[in-house]
Amino acid sequence: MRCLTRRWKGQFAARMGRGAVLLLLLFWLCPAIVLHQTASAADQTVDNLPVSVRLTVKSERVIVAVPPSARTLSVVKADTGETTAVPGIGRSLSVHTDGLYLFIDGKNTGTSKVVVESSGEVIVVNGSRYRGRIEVEVALRGLMVANVLPLRWYLASVLGAEMPDKAPLEALKAQSVVSRSYVLHRMMADDAPYPPVCDSIFSQVYKGQSTESSAAIRAVRETKGLVLTYSGDPIDACFSASSGGYTASAKDVWGNEVPYMIGKSDPFSVGGEYGEWELELTSDECERLLLKAGHEVGELLEIVVIKVDKSGRACRAALLGSTGEVLMRGTDLRLCFGTRRLRSTMFDVERTPRGFAFFGKGYGHGVGLSQEGACRMARAGYSFGHILHFYYTGVSLKRHSVNLKRQLR
Repeated sequence: MRCLTRRWKGQFAARMGRGAVLLLLLFWLCPAIVLHQTASAADQTVDNLPVSVRLTVKSERVIVAVPPSARTLSVVKADTGETTAVPGIGRSLSVHTDGLYLFIDGKNTGTSKVVVESSGEVIVVNGSRYRGRIEVEVALRGLMVANVLPLRWYLASVLGAEMPDKAPLEALKAQSVVSRSYVLHRMMADDAPYPPVCDSIFSQVYKGQSTESSAAIRAVRETKGLVLTYSGDPIDACFSASSGGYTASAKDVWGNEVPYMIGKSDPFSVGGEYGEWELELTSDECERLLLKAGHEVGELLEIVVIKVDKSGRACRAALLGSTGEVLMRGTDLRLCFGTRRLRSTMFDVERTPRGFAFFGKGYGHGVGLSQEGACRMARAGYSFGHILHFYYTGVSLKRHSVNLKRQLR
């Protein structure tokens, strides 16, 4: 366990103030978490669990192919188990649906779901490379495509897609535990959908083999089987890019009390890449986005934040127009105006001659781990265990064994 140097403490004290330093020193003096890095067979089983990830499909047709290294491409009908193997070298399959059956290369398969497997490790879907197998089935609005692969490879891709470039190893290890806990929590839910996670920000960003890195693979390996638990179960480990200096409470953001995700001061996320940001939207653009979301207010005259939580985030906002008004949760307003542009709900808003200007801090909902804060903590010498216990309250960090019958739905 590395300790903070006196010089670092002095510099940090000058920046953050005595109160923040006392808080950090008290936290630093907490007992370190000692973990055995040798994994049992049960631990290996956890990271070998098959995870089903719903892939974003932007067209009505899916092109499935294999790299030159694969010799065959197998198509299995899910209802009958009938298997067809086709030459893999230079071969691709075009899959679409008429709403009832799947068609491959224009031929009706007579089934609504197929499983595509390769003799190699990788399958290419619409140009992107994925490990494991691909499942394609008829859905309400076209095709539902899922990638099923071992948890360890899913995590390696998520770390590469979610964490900043050159993130310190301890921060990557913290994110590995968080992402493992997150997906296991969803897999164990009694009402878990199929698949339980998707590849976008609505779950965890996953881009297949393209975002794997040696550092991410190492972080997953060195945290093999480690999960954050509360009352013995994996937690719903939410996270965001930056808390902006104060984490948000799950209750304030989503309305439900979650004892391990409560708001607290986060000096590690002050400043930095997302320390402060500005966004200006024209009145016409705001009105168009509101109308697209089903809110017709006429000419938008004013946006007023009418309630904030203790972190300074907008809980409720009133949008006043010439023909009506609408009350919105801060999170809904952010979704309406675009989460990449309106980076968080920790903002002030002002009227401008052209429209509205937002002045904010942080990036994301702010609940749970702050990735920017985790990277700073790691660079300051904190272990991944300390990082996790700073951002999640009252949790335990342990190697987890699972009920396989419950997981393999």
